[in-house]
Amino acid sequence: MKADTAEFALADNEKISSRQFFAQAWLFVLLVGGLAYTAYYAERYLNGYEKVILGWLALGLTLGLYRMKSSRGLPWRIVFVFLTAFLGLRYLLWRTFETLIYTGPLDLIGLALLYLAEVHAIMLHILSLFINISPLERKECPVVVKDDPMNLPTVDVMVPTYTEPDEIIRITAIAATQINYPKDKLRVHIMDDGSTIARRNNPKTSADAWARYYRLRAMAQELGVNYITREANGHAKAGNINHALRQTSGDLVLVLDCDHVPTRDILEHTVGLFRKDPKLYLVQTPHFFINPTPIEKNLEHVSNVSVENDMFFRIIHAGLDFWNSSYFCGSAAILRRKHLEEIGGIATDTITEDAETSLILHGKGYNSIYVNRPMVCGLSPETFSDYVTQRTRWAQGMVQLFILKNALTMRGLSIAQRICYFNSSFFWFFGISRFIYYISPALFLIFGLMIYHASVGQILAYALPYVLCTVMVMDFLYGKARQPFFSEIYESVQALFLIPAIISVMLNPHKPTFKITPKGRTIESESLNPLAAPFFLVVAINFVSLPIALYKWMEYPLFRDVILVTSIWCVFNILLALVSLGAFWEKRQVRRYHRIRTKGPARIYFPRLDVAVDGVMEDISLTGLSIYVKSDAPEAIKDEEALITVSDSYGESYEFKSRIKRWSKRKRKILCGAELLYDTEEFPQAVKFVYGDSQRWMDSWEGKTTSSGGVGKLLWSFLVLGLNAQKEIVASVTWKAFAWTRSKLSTTYQTQVAEAVVKN
Repeated sequence: MKADTAEFALADNEKISSRQFFAQAWLFVLLVGGLAYTAYYAERYLNGYEKVILGWLALGLTLGLYRMKSSRGLPWRIVFVFLTAFLGLRYLLWRTFETLIYTGPLDLIGLALLYLAEVHAIMLHILSLFINISPLERKECPVVVKDDPMNLPTVDVMVPTYTEPDEIIRITAIAATQINYPKDKLRVHIMDDGSTIARRNNPKTSADAWARYYRLRAMAQELGVNYITREANGHAKAGNINHALRQTSGDLVLVLDCDHVPTRDILEHTVGLFRKDPKLYLVQTPHFFINPTPIEKNLEHVSNVSVENDMFFRIIHAGLDFWNSSYFCGSAAILRRKHLEEIGGIATDTITEDAETSLILHGKGYNSIYVNRPMVCGLSPETFSDYVTQRTRWAQGMVQLFILKNALTMRGLSIAQRICYFNSSFFWFFGISRFIYYISPALFLIFGLMIYHASVGQILAYALPYVLCTVMVMDFLYGKARQPFFSEIYESVQALFLIPAIISVMLNPHKPTFKITPKGRTIESESLNPLAAPFFLVVAINFVSLPIALYKWMEYPLFRDVILVTSIWCVFNILLALVSLGAFWEKRQVRRYHRIRTKGPARIYFPRLDVAVDGVMEDISLTGLSIYVKSDAPEAIKDEEALITVSDSYGESYEFKSRIKRWSKRKRKILCGAELLYDTEEFPQAVKFVYGDSQRWMDSWEGKTTSSGGVGKLLWSFLVLGLNAQKEIVASVTWKAFAWTRSKLSTTYQTQVAEAVVKN
């Protein structure tokens, strides 16, 4: 839905009245209750075979809608949602009323843990259907800068930083000064928390803090931006922003993480929305990342890897927007100062201050909007350890929010907002559920615990239709952003590390502290991250379970139904763990700046030949670019200097001095790799060209296709992914072992030769 035609939920309303609240509550209860009633009573008068037929009939109808292209839109989308919700509730009711059988105290513990894990999964399944019932697509927004510059609101661009490298901060600050907005209404601030007075007075950090203070202050002066620091580092990023709010006065605040480089049009696509709705407190835009996460990078050699953040920012957040529940994600967001000041600034009770702030402001009756157009370019963590640090902070913060400010009990929210915020917090308990799924089959096969009471017929009637349904739901809702089994991978590799973090918050909700995620690291050599160790244990436990399953199959024929189910479960766990292990293999990363694929015309002029060659850009970075030219182009000499002319989607041309580093034939074309040569004064132009065009990030998003086209193909791809991941690990480990052995033998030989020379 376009922004100029979209209806903004609650835009003209005051806080939700109690009458409206209870009306919405009863409507929701009636819908869910009616669905549960249908699922339960549909089974009462059916025999075993008829229950199987009902389950597969519902699945068949779901599959038919899944295969229909038109089902992605209304009203068929709603029919699909209700069919899949029916299968989920049907399975849950069957598990609740027919399979929870007491057979002993230890069995009860295992049974209860597995049941709770399944309840968590089914709740998320149904909540995701609700949230994504009709996602809004706001990509075209009012462009207001040129229309009425005198009446535009003033904007403070806030760039909080702590210990990040100066170069990262410089790029973001330069790009912020290039935003298309009247310069007298735009003020950029570098907010340095790494050089606070407390850090400068601390003997352990004093030297680094003073050096950083002088460097960043000089940088700010050079770039014509404001430099802000404070006395101490209280409340981390939230405290930094709140301190800056007291030092500034802009009507709107654009918050940018120091590695989130904005495009020139970010305010053109967002500011107008604030003028349309006086109760609008937030316009959130996507986080686009120029480099892959460690998981994506480490698995990119085996498959068309789904980008982890794409599912949230391309799909889920658009679904939240439909329910007026889009929330502040910490960066790439514009907020109204007046509404922030009304609640005392950014909230500080949890370490996910962004979501907490949104929850409070939504409770006050204010509105939010999500513009589904990437207009910043950021950096993902480079190493798996840094990735875990970031995800642990998110998990702890959302669990804090779940405990300290639960949306279900908070006043002022609509029913839909309560559901959306509850889902966002409740999701992060997945670490515990995943761990239970990993060990459950072994609890039966190795220890003999009876934790899942079901026959093959019941599994065919209830479990299998539900499981296949969830695979279809993932591809139906998120197919353009992620293949279904990649969610299993992403959650599995995090699960074991999130459990202690989540439990610590549950025991002491006020304990977590904000930990910054390191950015811009390099990895000099490939290696297996030590955090992989628990997954070797998971593989071992499930491998040991298989021969035991074979033995029990022969010795206990009465339990073959459960043995078959748990054996298949073990095989799936092994495959999932093997794929996850592939994500722990740290790939080498030594590039100073990451490259990203792009398109666009380019011309290379060779002064030596006085010849210009036309071509098409393949990829770019701040240090270079690749260009495809025709095969009949004159051959360039390595390190030859050339003049490259390129343009962006705005039609603006750029001319860069360059040095040819590569000139190689690729079929009927020649790939030219060029290093950009520019001085300090020309650097802002390079930043403007590489990072300033949001259409480049939009093209990158829309150019990604991840949907597999079928459940069978998904299962096969997942199997191949697991095998290939292990082949890569074995090959890499073997090569490193060979290189180490050869090095040792060479050293030994040289020592022996030296000793022989000395003796002679």
